[in-house]
Amino acid sequence: MKVSAIYEFLNEYAPFSVQDKFDNSGFLVGDMNAPVKGICLCLDITNAVIKEAVANKANLIISHHPVIFDPLKSVTEGMPVYELIKNKLNAVCVHTNADMTKNGVTDIMLDLLEFERSDKILEPVMPDGTGYGKICELPIATHAKALAECCKKAFDCTVVRYTETDRPIKRVAVCSGAGGSTLPLAAAAGCDALITGDIKHDVWIDAVNRDFCLIDAGHFHTENILCNYLCGVLSRKFHNTQIFVAQSSKDPCSYII
Repeated sequence: MKVSAIYEFLNEYAPFSVQDKFDNSGFLVGDMNAPVKGICLCLDITNAVIKEAVANKANLIISHHPVIFDPLKSVTEGMPVYELIKNKLNAVCVHTNADMTKNGVTDIMLDLLEFERSDKILEPVMPDGTGYGKICELPIATHAKALAECCKKAFDCTVVRYTETDRPIKRVAVCSGAGGSTLPLAAAAGCDALITGDIKHDVWIDAVNRDFCLIDAGHFHTENILCNYLCGVLSRKFHNTQIFVAQSSKDPCSYII
């Protein structure tokens, strides 16, 4: 089996043509005709992930975040792109196409939260209405702290930040990664809460002024969940191939609590 077969499978799952204009999802490093010896999944292709892939004889790394995003003016020793090439590894990255596809990152978030799936898009960006995030209705209203605790458990977070409010929470927007900019959209859609990550200070202030429940479960924890999902999907399809999630795909931050 060649790398191209895995690429085509991923393209069926999350078409690379459906990615945001700023993105660089796709086959980024390597040889499409190379035989696949093993597959390593991760959120980011770091040097630690590359070492783990090499140690486990995996020559294809599938990541969520593109290993080449901003234009590179040079490729030198110690850079992940250099290390990929040096070790004859291949890299496929599924970023915003996986954010927006059915059974993508947002749907995985909803499943882990045990929320009913929704077709209502929070931020449409494509001509057909495809976009980021989902809006869903809870069967029973909850409150801010309970929802934050639910997120901490669902995404196995070290810490969850949230705005306290007495407002009953019934309609919830969910957006993986850095979705703080969608707060006005969530509020305009009648949501009582937004679950996302990487929230900036000014967005917190906006949420407080709106008496709105804003929950930051972290960029890593709301997106690394894609790795286990894809590992399961790929393992069922390509059951004769070693497929694993990198143990080194972990939150880059440490916390004092």
